[in-house]
Amino acid sequence: MALPQVQRPSYLIIGAGAFGAPTALALKRAEPESEVTVVDRTPFPCPMAAGHDLNKIIRADYIDLMYMKLALKALELWRTDPLYSPHFHNIGYLYSYDEDFLKEIIARWEQLLGKGNAQSFLLDPVEARKKFNGVFEDSDWSMVTQCLYSPTAGWADSAAALQSVMQAAVDLGVRYVDNGAAKVLFGEHGNCTGAVTEDGRTLTADRTILAAGAWIPLLLAESAPDVPEIHTGERLIAVGAPMCAVKLSDEQLEKFKECPVNALLAPLAAECIPPGDKGLLKCTYDTGFSNKVYHEKSRQEMSLPPSKISQSTWSQDIPQTLKDNLKSVKNELFGGWVDDIEPESYRLCWDGFTLNQDWLICPHPKADNLYVAGGGSFHGFKFLPVIGELVVQMIKGELDEEMTKRWAWDGPREGAICPAYTPHKDLGDLS
Repeated sequence: MALPQVQRPSYLIIGAGAFGAPTALALKRAEPESEVTVVDRTPFPCPMAAGHDLNKIIRADYIDLMYMKLALKALELWRTDPLYSPHFHNIGYLYSYDEDFLKEIIARWEQLLGKGNAQSFLLDPVEARKKFNGVFEDSDWSMVTQCLYSPTAGWADSAAALQSVMQAAVDLGVRYVDNGAAKVLFGEHGNCTGAVTEDGRTLTADRTILAAGAWIPLLLAESAPDVPEIHTGERLIAVGAPMCAVKLSDEQLEKFKECPVNALLAPLAAECIPPGDKGLLKCTYDTGFSNKVYHEKSRQEMSLPPSKISQSTWSQDIPQTLKDNLKSVKNELFGGWVDDIEPESYRLCWDGFTLNQDWLICPHPKADNLYVAGGGSFHGFKFLPVIGELVVQMIKGELDEEMTKRWAWDGPREGAICPAYTPHKDLGDLS
């Protein structure tokens, strides 16, 4: 007599970025017998994804204790796990900032690790200018009152790290479909049954995890245009952050050889990640822009990523105003000696952004078997080594109580974790 076949649990993950790829890996590790399918718009990693970048900052300095704990765990894996460590560059992180803010970071370190055990330390701005091969000697620190140096931090080759994580998942048996999801599918009782791809294929699963970053609002509005309680509303919107890549000469690269990652408070909030193997210096203007459009099907105005691929990948296709801002940011970060170095390319990096930059990692309360994993809010990538396990814990109902509350669909949304990118202007208002 033949034994009855046991149905294997199935999961569909929409999006293979910083939330989707590690979730696929974590699910397959936790449930080797399960069927896990990932769908995204291109072969992995998708160049439109926020995580597909030259590099991303890896740090554990947070004012928020919950994220500091998580980031510290992730940082250890960036340093030691063979899946992540080849992509991590431990070059340190210098904050040129406001003294009160930096002292708060030290206080959180000591709250977590004990007095005198902070992993970062204050550094007088005069001394900081003398260090790091003098790369900050001419920087515009007119509004800087203190520096903080984090020797354990650095940056990751983000596109390569995403590639490695998704490949590790595929090697374990995860199926990858390189055709984007056009809609999430709902059954007659409102439960989620899977998705349909842009070329018309139907993908069904017991559970669907929506991890499409800045495209989550659009997918939900397209999928259930007449059911507003399915939509993200203001709880998650698409926001773009402008950045540029600057090609350096051999002589200039020598100048940068001791340069850490740097965050500068003002006049224009800015960050830079020094050159890696590609010889490209990345400068980011730390502010966010919405892109409000009218969505015909759902009859609402929404902030969505632009439909042109060139407006979410490295190109020349950003407004001239932002190009000018980025040149100012570059000069502010390093001074007049970089004035004549022109950026090679530009990018608007689009991410899902929440009201207080807490993530959304939760069941969708209005659709059974649909889960949301997103809202990275420009500080999610550093958690790549741990975020998949958190999503799996959420699906199984095993997530920490504080995280469950804060990452819920209708969580409290108090405070601000990473407020710099809160949009104050719309892309349509720029020339």
